[in-house]
Amino acid sequence: MTLNTSLSPVPPEASRRQEWLWKIGLVLEAPELLAEIEAAIAEAGAAKVFQFAASTPSFEVANAVDRERPDLLFVEFARTSKPAAEWLTDVRSGEDTPIVIAVHPNAEPAEMISALRAGATEFLSLPVRPAIYEAMDRIGALLESRRTALIETGKVAGVLSAKGGCGATSLACYLSAALVHVVPSTRVLVADLDYQSPGARSVFRATPRTHAGEAFEAVRRLSSTVWRDFVTPVSNGVDLLASPADVISTTPAEPPEPWRIESLFRFLVRQYNWVLVDLGRHLNPANWSMLQNIEELFIVTAPDVLALYQTRAVLQTLCSRGFEKDRIKIILNRNLSSPQDFWVESIEQMFEMTVFGVLPNDENTVEKLQRDRFEFPRDTPFGRGLIRIASRLAKPGAPGPAKKAA
Repeated sequence: MTLNTSLSPVPPEASRRQEWLWKIGLVLEAPELLAEIEAAIAEAGAAKVFQFAASTPSFEVANAVDRERPDLLFVEFARTSKPAAEWLTDVRSGEDTPIVIAVHPNAEPAEMISALRAGATEFLSLPVRPAIYEAMDRIGALLESRRTALIETGKVAGVLSAKGGCGATSLACYLSAALVHVVPSTRVLVADLDYQSPGARSVFRATPRTHAGEAFEAVRRLSSTVWRDFVTPVSNGVDLLASPADVISTTPAEPPEPWRIESLFRFLVRQYNWVLVDLGRHLNPANWSMLQNIEELFIVTAPDVLALYQTRAVLQTLCSRGFEKDRIKIILNRNLSSPQDFWVESIEQMFEMTVFGVLPNDENTVEKLQRDRFEFPRDTPFGRGLIRIASRLAKPGAPGPAKKAA
């Protein structure tokens, strides 16, 4: 199978036509406003749960809000039965929901100031397009943060290779499938944030249309609906966020600003049970900025002198910079069938920490995998080793690697 060497760009208009999977109430009088907003709502697939004239008594609107529980209201405050602040107090009953977008035929500063002071989140005037799309992007992010505020967040784990050739990228990709195998309801994202030599899309046999750089740029407007445009589903329960370095460019991809990294990771843990971040090889400025936002770090090493030397160097650097050792897990990959126990015990003594997982040097399995699609080799030594690691992650307290009896 031949993989494309570049990502196909998403047409500019595609990001604008997002679905608004919300319940919306209209409290409008002006026919022009009503027509334009209804057209935008219908185009985006939102559900209009009620419609009132702006002059309708506030208690009637309040009853509809209590009954239908809309996510947001479009309100023409210039024609409501009470001043904006009093009207909102009646309708919201002292709460901060639903979100309110104030609308007016003209962009009059006095009307805008009054509505925003009263508690409206946005202000729109004719023509409502394209401003309504930008406003709804911001509203979507706000609704998403409220909706997920009480949801149990997932975990972010970095996967770092001690040196090239240790198989960290393959481990991250196949471990995602193993996590879903152990807990079928699990949702996992593999975020390829290797800015040097990314490889997750090759392991997954995927051809993404977008990449992580675009997600970082759009972080202010991310929602669960919008997010589908940035990831590539690769198997049941597993998504891929492709590396920016996959894109052919005359200039190398640069890591995003720290606030964008923090914001994206904070969003991701509300969408996935596990986020496995491929950090590439060695410690470098690009992956160090990512390390500040992960909970656990899997260092993938191999039973050879150079890999173990590099592992020790990484551990020393991390500890000297304040990265707690109890957040680090050593995974021994491509372990020889013999002497397995010798390697595990020697590594544990060398690093003064336990080996979290051991994967065999199962070259036959890797060579026989399909080249045109991704599959998880669960009934092989390699697959069973991954399932053991996934079980320990999903079910803390499970036994670790087998050790030779004293």
